[in-house]
This record gives sequence, C-alpha cells and structure tokens, in this order.
Amino acid sequence: MSLKLMQENFIQQLSLNESSDSLLAYLEPCGNLFPDQQLAIYKNNVRGALQTSLAQVYPVCRKILGENYFKQLASVYIRSTPSRHHDLNSYGDSFSDFIFTQCQQRDELNDYLYLSDLVQLEWLYHSVYYAAEGAVFDLSGFANLSEQQQVKSFFQLAPCLKFISSDYPILSIWQINQEGGGDQQTIFSQSESCCVFRKNNQTEMIRVETKVYSLLALIKEGTTLNEIVQKGLAAYLAELINQGWINGFKVSHV
Repeated sequence: MSLKLMQENFIQQLSLNESSDSLLAYLEPCGNLFPDQQLAIYKNNVRGALQTSLAQVYPVCRKILGENYFKQLASVYIRSTPSRHHDLNSYGDSFSDFIFTQCQQRDELNDYLYLSDLVQLEWLYHSVYYAAEGAVFDLSGFANLSEQQQVKSFFQLAPCLKFISSDYPILSIWQINQEGGGDQQTIFSQSESCCVFRKNNQTEMIRVETKVYSLLALIKEGTTLNEIVQKGLAAYLAELINQGWINGFKVSHV
C-alpha cells in the first residue's frame, strides 16, 4: 500500500464511520495494543476534540439542554457529520439543521423549537469572530460618481457582519443565558431580527427593526440603490455606512 493510500485510509478510519481492514493489516501491535485498539485511541481523541469544539461554539445551547444531553446530541452529530476541514473552527456549521431535525423527531424537544435559530445565531457569532473586518466605505469615491452611476450601484456588507431573523426571540434568550443575565423563565412569542457585528475586536449582538433587516437582506441579494429607494429604505443607508455595516460599493455597467 502506498503512503498516500495509507494516509487516506487512516483519515477514513478517523471519520468514525468508515473502516478499512486493509489499513489494519499494515499496522503492527504496539505493546499490549492491537491495531484496532490503537486506532480507537485516535478516534476517541478526535471525538473528544470535536465535542469540545461544539461545546465552545454553542455554549447557550449547551446550557439550555444541559451538559449531558448536549453531549449526547453532539455525539450523534459527530457520527453523522465527520470533520472534512483542516481548521477545527470550521466544524459545526450545519449543527443548526441537525438541531432542527432533532427537535422535530424527539418528543422531549417539543418545547425547544426555537433552538435551531438560536444555534444559528451562535454560529454567526462564532463566524463573525474569525471574519475579516473589511475596508472603510469610500464616501468621496461614491460622491464622485454620476447620478446615473449611483442609482445603479450595489452596496457591499462588511465581512464581519451577519444577520438573522427568527420567529422566536432568540437574542433575548441568548442574553438571558449570558453570565449575569438571570435565569431563563419563559420563552416569549415575539419574533426578533438581529445583527452580529465585530469592530475593534469587539463582537456585539444588536437587535434591529424589521426595515433595517429588510435593507440588509436586499443589499446581500445585490439590490441597486435605485431599487432600495423605490422600496422606501434609503433613509437607513447613511446610518449603516456610519456604523461600518456597509463598507463598499460596486457600479453596475449594465
């Protein structure tokens, strides 16, 4: 077996779902440990690292579900979703979808239907922490455009800005479960939209009104200034630029 093939088979073994008898045949016992026992040690280390990573990314979810139950769900997720990226910080991006499915399938989670959106919010917080801050909006450059160029321009959102809208008060739930935030008593019924933004190495969760969220969604979709004006949302642009949420523009040549 070539070294490349052996390395590939070893990685398959560590995925926790796949096995390769051909790899085991090339390994020799070490002390009192047979090859399958040696690989089991690596698998346990990988599983432990992934569980630790999920616990760090989703602390509020862990707090709400309890340490033991969270570990159970994390183990199921790890078995079904092995890590495929060299950067451990990239692991867990589909945990929200997994939690959504679990809430639909497990009777004990019927009262936690909001949890999938909350987990998504926690992932946004995690991803914003590692995102680039981006450039400062070029006000003079935009001002020097002709009126026709301006109305055809597309705005760009800062890479360290993420946003989410939920039918549940996920930001309130997240805040309640922070240190010093008090105990969670009830789950309110109102929806919430919020942004996660990092500036000067400080990551913040910010509640936004519906119109601001709509504007952010339009910008993300590539809506022109002319269309934004027609939808009556242009009045919010200056503030978003001032906050650093909008940090660039492109001129359409169509």
